[in-house]
Amino acid sequence: MKLGKTIALTLVTMLALVAGSGCYTRTVYVETDRQPQPEPEPRREPEPRREPQPRREPEPRPEPEPVYVEIEITQFHEPLAPYGTWVEVEGLGQCWRPSDLDDDWRPYSHGHWVWLDDYGWYWVSDYQWGWACEHYGRWTYLNRHWHWVPGYEWSGGWVVWREGGGYVGWSALPPACRWSSSGGIRTQDVRWEIEINELGWVFVEHRYFTAANLYLVVQHSRQTRAILRQCSVRGSLTVVKDRPMNDCIHFDEAEKFVGKQPPRRKIDDAKDHKGAPDKRDDGQKVVVYRPRVKKDKAEKEREEQERQEREKAEKDRLEKDRLEKERREKAEKDRLEKERREKAERERAEKEKAEKDRLEKEKAERDRVEKEKAEKDRLEREKAEREKTEKDRVEKERREKAERERVEKERAEKDRLEKEKAEREKTEKDRVEKERREKAERERVEKEKAEKDRLEKEKAEREKAEKDRVEKERREKAERERVEKEKAEKDRLEKEKAEREKAEKDRVEKERREKAERERVEKEKAEKDRLEKEKAERDRVEKEKAEREKAEKDRVEKERREKAERERVEKEKAEKDRLEKEKAEREKAEKDRLEKEKAEREKAEKARLELEKRDREEREKKEKAERERVEKEKAEKDRLEQEKRDREDREKKEKAERERIEKEKAEKDRLEKEKAERERVEKEKAEKDRLEKERREKAERERVEKEQAEKDRLEKEKAEREKAEKDRIEKERIEREKAEKERIEKEKKEKEEREKKEKEEKEKNGKEK
Repeated sequence: MKLGKTIALTLVTMLALVAGSGCYTRTVYVETDRQPQPEPEPRREPEPRREPQPRREPEPRPEPEPVYVEIEITQFHEPLAPYGTWVEVEGLGQCWRPSDLDDDWRPYSHGHWVWLDDYGWYWVSDYQWGWACEHYGRWTYLNRHWHWVPGYEWSGGWVVWREGGGYVGWSALPPACRWSSSGGIRTQDVRWEIEINELGWVFVEHRYFTAANLYLVVQHSRQTRAILRQCSVRGSLTVVKDRPMNDCIHFDEAEKFVGKQPPRRKIDDAKDHKGAPDKRDDGQKVVVYRPRVKKDKAEKEREEQERQEREKAEKDRLEKDRLEKERREKAEKDRLEKERREKAERERAEKEKAEKDRLEKEKAERDRVEKEKAEKDRLEREKAEREKTEKDRVEKERREKAERERVEKERAEKDRLEKEKAEREKTEKDRVEKERREKAERERVEKEKAEKDRLEKEKAEREKAEKDRVEKERREKAERERVEKEKAEKDRLEKEKAEREKAEKDRVEKERREKAERERVEKEKAEKDRLEKEKAERDRVEKEKAEREKAEKDRVEKERREKAERERVEKEKAEKDRLEKEKAEREKAEKDRLEKEKAEREKAEKARLELEKRDREEREKKEKAERERVEKEKAEKDRLEQEKRDREDREKKEKAERERIEKEKAEKDRLEKEKAERERVEKEKAEKDRLEKERREKAERERVEKEQAEKDRLEKEKAEREKAEKDRIEKERIEREKAEKERIEKEKKEKEEREKKEKEEKEKNGKEK
């Protein structure tokens, strides 16, 4: 009975809210991915009053379920018209351009960040139009103006993050970055350095990340390029429970940046966008107007087309892999078949050659036996001639062997010299790289030391900075002298190498001429012998002809290698000249960059000192207000605690009733969805689809496993970087606390000395009176 009365009261309340909310139509969306909450426990009797306990930060709780208002995308036009102009942009359609902005304005630069447990970092805009342009759609920089491209999805801020070098920054995502509830921000074909305009980055120092008036501490766009070189991309929005999560900079990490807990808020959904910007954040909740934008037919067709393209690309990739595999298998099969045929051909040729030799040998033997008795003298002469020919052949083979050994020895010597040269160049390169790293490490240590001394004593820091600059110039001068000396040594070695190569070339040419002369003499001698003994000489002439062809081929190959070596030497010389020219240009550019960075650092240091002064005054004012607030809260604490307990009991009951109603509706929707799904599954039982589905699932599992392995590796590296950053921040915090403590002690001591002196003067004046 009691439960029925509660349900009736809830329904009457909802009807009254709908009736009093005005004459407009809205569609309510209830998300069903939350787990059911347990039934509230019976209210307990108040316990005896206890001593107040230290305040503890409450555990993060899920945001309340949003109540969405549904609008068309064209309904952005009327609310934004008073603050800018709608223009037609080729390729993007209707875009909105804000008016009355200064030249250094960028999206997400006027407002501040707060943390929502379900959505990550949420941008609280200072503009009346911020509910739309900084939570929907994308920004692009065209014709020296920023243009907003309307979008369908809502988030705390469509940005990409960078961090490093003591700065944290963000920039509005370009239209090329699309959102998907399954994959998040599509970044496969996006290069952040190209897609995002350099003027769109907003950078602040770590300690000002959660400041209330960020536009006062945002770095000027002129410093963006220098800061970008120190930072790295941290990423963009991810998918958590099918919603965009803006948490590339973690909550704990932000706490280390600012030295205190960042602001954490709850969402209070508004019915329209007419609330004042200064009332959107009251310190506990943020007022959010986030209507659901209906996707028109063109957008749905585009999403369907993208899905089909992704499926087609995946299918094409699998087909390509299959064809590539078949091609490799066919190539391997052809290679094995070719090797088999070549082997059979070689065996056949060897067999024919052996048979031919055997037949020729038998024929020669028969001829010798028939003519042996009648031509004994001739055989003796032939024997002598054969002995002479064999002797000449052996001598020639010995000379050829010696020549081959000499050539191989020269080639080995040349390879050794080239290897030694490569090793020397590598050693020199490693030494220069080591010196550069050591120099960078020394500069980093000196910079940290100078920063610490500057915080303690500004006057001493300026003197030390001047001294470091002079020392740095001296080291750079010494480094330049050393590089010039090494360059001169390298030129001398190259000159000696060129002389050695020239001498070696002359020696080879001389030996080639001697060899040619010897061949000519041997040819004349062979021609004379051929005229005397024609029959025996034919075989030898054919053999010499084959040897000459081989020698000529070797000579041509040698000349080709010498020509290639000359071309390589000329190419190395040209490459060396080009590298020297590039080195001179880099040194000049580095010098200009250092001078520019020095001027920017001096300007930034001046602005930082003024900002620190304002911060110190604000802190003193806040501390005074905080003391007064604590005293006031102490007086009303008991009353507030009692009211809080009563309010929590009422909220628990109302929340349990809402969750029960939502659960019943979600169960009904789930049953209908399951019924429709069963009917669809029964129509898709074809064997071809099943096989295709299994193949896709296998490919998807392999991809997920690969992505998981990559993700684990990245998380491991990230954890290591966070640990190192945490140690460094903790060390700096301890040093700051130590310096602050010493300063307070010093001020306290000076105050006591002044009071003591004033008391002594007072007593002295009293005695004189």
